[in-house]
Amino acid sequence: MIVFLTNPHHRYTHRSLDGVGGLSARTLGYEEALGRSHLPRATYVFTDMDRLGYWELELAARLYRTLARAGCRVLNDPALLPGRLTLLRRLYARGLNSFSAWALDEAPADLPFPVFLRTDSAHRGVLGDLISDRAALDAAVTHWLGFGIPSREIIIVEYRAKPVREGLFHKRAMFRIGERMVPSLGVFESRWCAKHGEMGIAGEALYEAEQLALERMDDAAEVRRAFEIAGIEYGRADYAVVDGRVELYEINTNPSLPSGSDHPYAARRAAGQMARSQLLDALRTIDDTPEGGTVAPDDPVLVEQRRQDRWVWSTGWRP
Repeated sequence: MIVFLTNPHHRYTHRSLDGVGGLSARTLGYEEALGRSHLPRATYVFTDMDRLGYWELELAARLYRTLARAGCRVLNDPALLPGRLTLLRRLYARGLNSFSAWALDEAPADLPFPVFLRTDSAHRGVLGDLISDRAALDAAVTHWLGFGIPSREIIIVEYRAKPVREGLFHKRAMFRIGERMVPSLGVFESRWCAKHGEMGIAGEALYEAEQLALERMDDAAEVRRAFEIAGIEYGRADYAVVDGRVELYEINTNPSLPSGSDHPYAARRAAGQMARSQLLDALRTIDDTPEGGTVAPDDPVLVEQRRQDRWVWSTGWRP
């Protein structure tokens, strides 16, 4: 069995996996997992950690180590997870990306415009539009601070994208599941910050080209390198190919799973079916923890947390 640990409000991403293709899978919220004195012996995938507070993240890291000591396969060490800013700067420093990112108080005098704003945590997308100069940047920062977004959360990201044809952007995607790299459907969108995609906008030729690229896994070596740099063993990388090189934007540890079954173009449907089949096969390869019995999370801090929280419905206690 595979247990996906996640934020309780975002369990929908993996909930549908149980029973598909013979897979045994379930989702479990962090609060529920941390509140239990016994957990089933299984493979555990830690996801959605950028939505955890500092204390929940430490508790999750302690749970990861407890499960590993008990012989469970565990993926994604919470103690090693980089935030969005750290990951982008690391990828730039290692030469995988040609663009960088900065905290608000680190922006250089020669900041390479255009840039845009994001938050270091969560998945709310970009904050506003592209920013072309310092005055517009200062105004945008003031605007978002006025909405209550903490200054330590706001990051500045250098823009690095290029349309695949006039008015159309293609954000690609690829999974890592353990040691396997798995193709996934990207999105085509008219906005520079492609996120959800627009059904049918690319046309037959581009969907056929995407299908061929997924079959060949053209970008697998570079994307795997990004996962290694990030220290992430399960997730989906979102990236683009700009002027012939991979530019990686983020790695989502709690991603939606590929489908494409309702798409109007046959190439897109076929690519989605192939991607989903490979994803299920890769998941079966990590479902190798011998089942039976339970694991007791006996780390002293986890035990104390359960004692402190026994009368409340969430991990409310803080040191």
